Amino acid sequence: MGSGDMLEVAHMGLHVAQMTSQKGIRQCFDAVKVNAAKVMHLENYCIAPGCDASFMLLQARDAVEAIRLRANRLKVWMKGVLLAETAEVVARLRIEGRSEAVALSLL
Repeated sequence: MGSGDMLEVAHMGLHVAQMTSQKGIRQCFDAVKVNAAKVMHLENYCIAPGCDASFMLLQARDAVEAIRLRANRLKVWMKGVLLAETAEVVARLRIEGRSEAVALSLL
C-alpha cells in the first residue's frame, strides 16, 4: 500500500501515533530522513563534501511545514545527478484587502 513516499509515511505515522505536537512532527521527519539512513547503514548520507549527494529539495519552510503541507518536491538528486524536477507551486488568495500571491518557502 502507499506510494513509497517517506513524507507520506511520516504524515500518516504522526497521526496514528498521535504525535501531532511540533516536537512530534519534527521527530517523525527525522525518523524518515535521518534515522532511516542510519537503520539501513547508509554511509556518506548527508549533504557535505565527500557524501554521495542524494537528496530532495522541498518547497517548505521547515520540517513541520514539509509534513503538514505534504511539500512539493522541487528537485530530486541521486548521487549528484538531477533525476526529477517540478515547478514551484504558487497559491493565490482572493480575499479583499490581502495580497493575492502566497509564497511557500524552500526547505
